[in-house]
Amino acid sequence: MSGNITCTGSLPVGILFDGKLHQDVELGLATVGDEIAVIEDGVSDAGVPIAVLARTLTKIGDIPAESITYQLLCDNLVSEDYAYLRTLRDEVKKKLKSMSSALPNTGTQSSGSDDTASEKSKSDAPAL
Repeated sequence: MSGNITCTGSLPVGILFDGKLHQDVELGLATVGDEIAVIEDGVSDAGVPIAVLARTLTKIGDIPAESITYQLLCDNLVSEDYAYLRTLRDEVKKKLKSMSSALPNTGTQSSGSDDTASEKSKSDAPAL
């Protein structure tokens, strides 16, 4: 999960855990690293989106963080809550995007990628 970029909300139905219904959630930004980790954990392709949610949910009510797992979501997450979490995931991405657009533009390049590109085009090496 990337940084501290999160969004909070409330699940429409909630997750029953230890006899209590939990609805308040906080979701962080998922990264490719999260997707790789769940695949390396042996999660099937169909389960990857749920496993990534489990990795990026930082809060579901009072459920201990270590108990927010792929299995917990598979066994307890209803379709309305899953749809809500997908919407919340999109909000996290929008939050990141708005943060980057709010950064001041100094007019300087943040990397030498343009210089590298021009050097590569001048190279005598064959293109791949």
